[in-house]
Amino acid sequence: MPNMGIATKEQLTYIDQTVYDPKVAPLTALDIFNTFQIPETYVSYRYKVRSSKAMAQAYVNRGTDIPVVEEGFKEYETPITQSALACEYSWLELERAQAAKVNLLADQAQLVARGMAERRDRVIFNGEDIGPNTKIVGLTNTHTDLTGFQQINLDGDQALDKLAQDTEDGALKMRKVFQDAVGKITHLVGYATAKPTLLMPQAEIDLLNNPINKYRPDITVMSMISPWFSSIRAIPELEGRYWHRNNASNADKQKDMAIICLTDRDIAGIPIAMQMRQLQQEYHDGVTKIPYVERFGGLAIRYPSAFVQITGINTPNA
Repeated sequence: MPNMGIATKEQLTYIDQTVYDPKVAPLTALDIFNTFQIPETYVSYRYKVRSSKAMAQAYVNRGTDIPVVEEGFKEYETPITQSALACEYSWLELERAQAAKVNLLADQAQLVARGMAERRDRVIFNGEDIGPNTKIVGLTNTHTDLTGFQQINLDGDQALDKLAQDTEDGALKMRKVFQDAVGKITHLVGYATAKPTLLMPQAEIDLLNNPINKYRPDITVMSMISPWFSSIRAIPELEGRYWHRNNASNADKQKDMAIICLTDRDIAGIPIAMQMRQLQQEYHDGVTKIPYVERFGGLAIRYPSAFVQITGINTPNA
């Protein structure tokens, strides 16, 4: 006769009905930069940046060497790329999810939106080769002859993590790094009072919490430089492992980057050809598939000098 006084492990196990989701990295490109609409079938966005020169000089009677104004245009182009991702489920999976009170369709739709946005961030920040002789240039491209960005290199003892180890005046040196970088933007004609945005990996943002010295723990690098910026944002795509080429050395892949930039609508924007759209669902052998697509371009930067890359901000591990 079975012992009815003993409960099984299953009977003594409390089943939590909450489904817990792991934390994910923030999606930032659309929060930082403005977007603008272009026709959905177009394959690229081309724009012109004016360059002009008007230099008057003293004039004498009957002078013949009167200078003239000069005006030109430089043309830029960013390709349009297309993202695609689909939900897929069988009738049995849907039945089981409903029995467990899980909204499978809503969950998968959220995953699709997340996957699309993650690719968008990667393309905006890191660029992408999307076909033969077709490349979207990202913000982490270090070829300034191509991008027109300004650049500061901190390799060696000036790296932020090295300065953070200097408890005497490392914090002030760190402040000077950002002061010089901000100056590259505020010294541009017409931008003396501009407050740019600081983009950095989280590890380097954490270094900004170092106090100026042991006697003033209430004053940090962050508190000293924050008034210069409109915002300070953590960007995972600026970590070296995301933007260095695949065949780069392990040391190079550990080198992070910071970017200081202006984000005004007339300076930079993301062309959107097609917002995320659900296509015709497919059904085959009891499985339903719902594809989604969206079309967008790389960041169209109309004033490249308003972007300053700071490279070598950390020291690679041996």
